[in-house]
Amino acid sequence: MNNSKRHFLVIAAASRGARIFIKNALMQGHDITAMCRAQSDQDALNRIAKILKETTLTGTNTSLAKNKGVLKATNISILNAESYKDLLTKDPSIDAICCFVGVTKYKDMLSSSYSVYTDTISAVVEGMNQSRWVETLYHSSVGTEGIPGGSLTAWPANYNVIANILPIIFPVYKNVTESENILARADTDELRYIIFRPAALKDTPAKRHYGYSFNITGLDKADLPLKHAKISISREDVAEEMLRVATLPEQERKKWHGQGVYLVDMKKNYNFNH
Repeated sequence: MNNSKRHFLVIAAASRGARIFIKNALMQGHDITAMCRAQSDQDALNRIAKILKETTLTGTNTSLAKNKGVLKATNISILNAESYKDLLTKDPSIDAICCFVGVTKYKDMLSSSYSVYTDTISAVVEGMNQSRWVETLYHSSVGTEGIPGGSLTAWPANYNVIANILPIIFPVYKNVTESENILARADTDELRYIIFRPAALKDTPAKRHYGYSFNITGLDKADLPLKHAKISISREDVAEEMLRVATLPEQERKKWHGQGVYLVDMKKNYNFNH
């Protein structure tokens, strides 16, 4: 574990992936300010605390901090730029934003007007522009490929014929793609961001046998040969990888900045030493 303490502002903190990220981060000594829907800040804190107690983590050898991180929470809107402006101005210790916003209803996946991804990222960018820029980690989605800023709605190479059908059935993925490009095209050299594009998410224990690829995929791509991959991954694996990357020494994180990172489980017989 990296001993450099961080303070993460977590968007959509009650989501299934975010709660795993938060619980692990606190156990490793990092501070959290959680944004979630509630009647008040205290209700938001109570809600997150309750969720964390109910969240079970898969056993790990990761060393834990002597002192756990501090948990704060707020009920302010994630869709309002003023929310980010105020939080980043009032608390200079916040040094990263982690966004876990996502579709929660099947009907929203079918809607061409569903825009929570672009609305949230637009608010984040504008809020930082009005206050200060901090490192941003975005839990995006499968269904986008390419270098961020030029992301396209597309599925990884091993999805085969399904890839041609999904954009028609689920137009929400176009909004995901657009949100990535909004973040990447922010008019500043100060913004450092990493976009994580997990494969189909599963609510299963972490397997810790996943691979990653920057920006594009391929069946025989050297760093992630999808002929040896599945098309799914555990939410816990994704949350753990996001936290691992977020707490790498700053010099090591530089190679991740500006990347769209596809994450997927590899088949049991795949040897990472190849």
